[in-house]
Amino acid sequence: MLPKIIRSKLFAGAIAGFAAASALADEVTPQPLEVIISVAEQKMAVLRDGGVIRKFPISTSKFGIGDAFGSYKTPLGHLKVCDKVGEALASGTVIKHRSATSEVLAANAAGRDPIVTRILWLDGQDEQNRNARARGIYIHGTTEEKRLGKPVSWGCIRMRSSDVIDLFTGVAVGTPVSIIAEKLPKLHKYVEPPPPVIIASNTPAAPAAPVASAASVAEKTEPSVRLASNPKPVKAERLMEIASGPGKGPADADASQAMRGSILSAGLPDAPTTKAGPQKQETMKFHSWSSASLREATNAAGPTGAR
Repeated sequence: MLPKIIRSKLFAGAIAGFAAASALADEVTPQPLEVIISVAEQKMAVLRDGGVIRKFPISTSKFGIGDAFGSYKTPLGHLKVCDKVGEALASGTVIKHRSATSEVLAANAAGRDPIVTRILWLDGQDEQNRNARARGIYIHGTTEEKRLGKPVSWGCIRMRSSDVIDLFTGVAVGTPVSIIAEKLPKLHKYVEPPPPVIIASNTPAAPAAPVASAASVAEKTEPSVRLASNPKPVKAERLMEIASGPGKGPADADASQAMRGSILSAGLPDAPTTKAGPQKQETMKFHSWSSASLREATNAAGPTGAR
């Protein structure tokens, strides 16, 4: 278990990192839109993050405000976009029962007043506008563009075809829509936030460490065995000392003679005749060969013992 103070610091660091990431996401991701419609001004304001992006002239009901069935009035209060109809239709396309027809009308076509171009269907969120969806209250395009700015509709909110296309493109299903009886509140113009500043580091990247090959690793880790090309000659005195063996036991004439023969066969000089000094007895038991025994073996060998 981590100490309590360390756990607290880790938790605080995680929260701070999450807050910083959220703030950066808010800067990068645009805030959703909001729509406000003023019956008094016959205007629509589109807001983002409390600031006005666009304003459009509109037309509400010529019968006033209300939500009763058969009243043809425009409801007030908080609503939201619950559906969108007419994407990619040509401007001026006539729409009946939320379905496009093959008829396309020009703006201000004489004697015609259908729904055209696009539909944003509204759903009431308050008690005072709970019938809006069932009544078919829309934001839609109209051919009577010259009459915009006056309350001349049959309950819906009318817009120019070009304006409703822009609104349709920018507004998503679920976007809040407020219809108010009074004038629009004083709102500041929306200012695009500056992009986040990313400071690049001037520190060069560290070079990658060289990757050793298997052969080089094996060469470093496994010592090679080297044979001397010209081994040092071993002196006869040293060989005779080895032949003498440790200790002072009785001589082994046959072994001495064999060693002597090996020395002579190798072409080494004759061994000294001085008596080898005594050596310390080792833990293992060896046969001892004395210098005298070696001399006797040498005399017994005859002339072949010298060269």
